Amino acid sequence: MGSFTVFPALRLMPGGQGERERRVRWMICRFFGLMVALLRISGVMRLETQGLERLQRAGGVLVLANHPSLLDVVVLLSAMPRATCVVKDEWWANPFIAGVVRAAGYIRNSEPEQVLEDCDRALAGGAAVIVFPEGTRTRPNEPLKFLRGAAHIAVKSGRPIVPVLLQCDPPTLTKGSSWHHIPPRPFCFRVIVRDELAPQRLADLREPPVIAARRLTRALESYFVDGLRAL
Repeated sequence: MGSFTVFPALRLMPGGQGERERRVRWMICRFFGLMVALLRISGVMRLETQGLERLQRAGGVLVLANHPSLLDVVVLLSAMPRATCVVKDEWWANPFIAGVVRAAGYIRNSEPEQVLEDCDRALAGGAAVIVFPEGTRTRPNEPLKFLRGAAHIAVKSGRPIVPVLLQCDPPTLTKGSSWHHIPPRPFCFRVIVRDELAPQRLADLREPPVIAARRLTRALESYFVDGLRAL
């Protein structure tokens, strides 16, 4: 319902486009924060965090996270009132979601070059940009596999990367599972926010962008695999 009423109404309030989008993102942050609180109060979810304050004050950085659950974006955006994110192209045609992502000024994952330009512009404007390098949720027990899109954004912008390790135990709302399937015991959702990484330290950005992105993707994938194994 909010896609048809609340969020379009926020866009009609006074102020320029940037100000209107900031209001919508703040509202999304509060709404998702309420969802997370209800899951915790009801005993369905236990939330463990480390370094979450880095996300709360993040700006002008690329936030990269692995993607084990449908709750990933909910938990991350509940802590980031200024964040934007790259949204799958098909969501822009979903009548229940399209109005929200448009009102928030999120980035449409359509033409690769346009995505790079939009992310670069958002980062330069001081927003934190959330990207899941896997491109979709990883099925339980499957190896982590990063696509190169996130690395191309990092290579083009040169902005710091904030890595976020996510873990959900037992696996919940995973790829291929039904949204109404609840595990037999409360699940623990862990959010580990690591120190910033400089993309220049992981790959030579002076190389041609395609080569630099390939090397950076491999380095990031290894970083996440090692980090998740240590949890």
